[in-house]
Order: sequence, then C-alpha cells, then structure tokens
Amino acid sequence: MMGFLENIALKSKTIQMSFLSHKEIVAFDDSTELKNVASLEDIRNYLNKGFTVKFTEKNGKKHATLINRFDVLKTIESGQYKVGKLSKEEFKAKTADAKVAVYDVRPPTAYQEAHISGAKMLPAPAFEKFKDQLPQDKATPVVLYDTGGCLSPTVAFNVKSMGYEDVSIYTAGFPDWSKTDFGVTTETWLKEALDKGVAHVLVDLREQAEIAKGHIKGAVAMPFATLEAAKDKFPAQKTAPIVLYGPNKQQAAAKLVEWGYRAVRLLPSEFEAWQQAGNPVQTGTAASTITYVPQPKPGTIAIDDFKQSTTLPSAKTMVVDVRNADEVEEGMVKGAVNIPLDQLSSRLAEFPADKEALLYCPTGIRAEMAHTLLLEAGKKSRYLDAKITVNKDGSYNIEEK
Repeated sequence: MMGFLENIALKSKTIQMSFLSHKEIVAFDDSTELKNVASLEDIRNYLNKGFTVKFTEKNGKKHATLINRFDVLKTIESGQYKVGKLSKEEFKAKTADAKVAVYDVRPPTAYQEAHISGAKMLPAPAFEKFKDQLPQDKATPVVLYDTGGCLSPTVAFNVKSMGYEDVSIYTAGFPDWSKTDFGVTTETWLKEALDKGVAHVLVDLREQAEIAKGHIKGAVAMPFATLEAAKDKFPAQKTAPIVLYGPNKQQAAAKLVEWGYRAVRLLPSEFEAWQQAGNPVQTGTAASTITYVPQPKPGTIAIDDFKQSTTLPSAKTMVVDVRNADEVEEGMVKGAVNIPLDQLSSRLAEFPADKEALLYCPTGIRAEMAHTLLLEAGKKSRYLDAKITVNKDGSYNIEEK
C-alpha cells in the first residue's frame, strides 16, 4: 500500500495509514524491515508524509513486513525521467516567470479549499482526465506540488513521458507554503462551507457604506484601514481558516500571515461577481465581531462529554481503555474495560451493537486507530483526542493537546 503514514503507536506496535478516501491499520513487530527511516521512533519525524508498506494479511489483520518512507528526493533524482526539486525560495524564483505553468496535484477538494495563487488543478488520481490542462508547448517549464512529495513524482514522470522538457517539484508542498504565505480559495469551497456550516472566518475589507449595501453571507465588516487595530479580534487558533475579499486583500493576507495565521486565503472574485452568480448575500449592517468555534475532528468526543460519561455512566455507552495490560496496571478510569489496540480486531464481539464505545489512551493516537478499526467493523465509537493521565484510584486528569 502507498499513502500517508498518519500515526504510529509504539507500545501497541501499530501504524495508521491514510489514503484520502479511507484509512488502514497495520501491525508491525521486531521483524518488520525499515527503509529510509533510522528507527521506529524516527518515523514520528515523518508523520503525514508518503510511505509504502508491504504487508501480509491473516484473519483480516494486516502485518507489515516493510515500512518504507517514500523518499521523493532519491526518486526524482534518478532514472530515465529525471525531475528537478525545488525549495520554497527556488519555487518562488522560478514561478516569478509568468511562462512557468504551476499545477496542484492534490485531490480536487484540497485544491478548492486552498491552493497557491496561479496554480491549476491536476489531481494525481485523475491525471488522464486532467492532462489536457498541460501547456501545448512542451518547452514550457512545469512545476508540481502536493502535500510533501508523495503524489508529485508519479505525475512528474507521466508529464516527462509526454515529452515535456523542464519538469520540477516543489517538494515541501502546500503545508510548507502555508507557514509563511497565503493561499487562494475558490467560490465552490466558500459556498459549500456556508451551506454546511464549516467553521471559518470571512472578512469583508470594503468600506462600511459598501458593506451595508450588500455583503457575502456571514462576512465580518473590517475595512482595510482598521485591520491593524482589530488584531485582537481574530481567533486565538492560528489554524483557523480566514478568507479575505475586498480592496488590499493581498496586503491584509500578508499581515495575517505575519501575525502567525497558517490558513489565510483570498477569495479570487469580488462581491459583485459573487452576487451575480446567485450566491448567498446579505444587506444591512454586517457583524463587527469575529465568532469562530473550532470544529472537532470527526469521531472525537468532547472532553466535557467524556467526563460526564465517566461520572454518570449510561447503558448506551461503554468506556474502553485501549492501552496495553501493563500500562493499565498503573490505573484505569472507573467503569472502563481494557481492550488493547492490538487485540481489538479479535475482540469485536465485546462491542455490543446497542452501545457506543468511548475510547481513550494517553495521547489519543491509539484511541483514534481503534476508532478507525471499529468504524470499518460497523461498530459505534468516539475517541478522546486529548492527553489523559489516569491515577491508581481511577481518577484522571485531561489536558487539551
């Protein structure tokens, strides 16, 4: 399998792989071969990076025989279709030339949410469908990027095989870009975010009189001249998606990035175009205060809800400790049952169909893996995505990550 290595639990000797559309849990042991990582502990330095895993399967349980970090640098520097690799600075320098064609090879949903300005969509899983987007002149320099090099090499080799002479990859990709630069969203993403209630901050930078005549639904009025004074109004969460439209939006975005925000996006169209397209608008006084409520990861249980479930047990839930037996000896939440992650697949019968399992472990990593396995098995569960320390008497302390 080839995908993104999302988590590793050393104590239960398990890894979780993400394939964008679904996730897989794979066990490993001392006989598992490692490639392009120094040790199992070293894998933590490459979470969410591309990995290939060779495995065997028995009784529905996958066991890794090889865990291989997909080394994009080695792959693109050798072979028949040699491809260049670019740092962020080199990427900026190369793409300063308007003749250079830039392509985002992530899935369409990721591109629509945010991408580098000027990049076109060329999703790796649908290359054949989108390859006509490539320049007709095969001497045109082509630059690709994704989330860290897992998808770009395959696309690069395909592009080179079509006869393009100058192909390179911004190897660190969009996550690296977002650390110091802003991106661009799409009308499609914003409309869907409004329809589905996806948490975000939408800022209208026009003057108050214009905003009162009409603004995008849910926008906060913040004329550009007042932005500096409004710094404390922005969310404490630096990962909050912030979308800007109106005059001086590039300067405003640069300022927000300077303040440490890592998901700043420009809306490519202005209000008039948004309105003409029949998208949601409002008139009158717009909000002047930003209200941003982060949305929990899918499948998680809020800390307060977990506490209530352990204080006032319900017949509809069961609290499950997925740590190893030796760890549980140090203390387990009162009323919880211990089903270690590495035993979970063989103990599915212990999860009644009429109960929801509330899963926990010290950091949430193994609990998330357990949730993934139960989800695949059709069992109901949520997991605690927080740090929990359990005392000998069953009491516990929880800290947000």
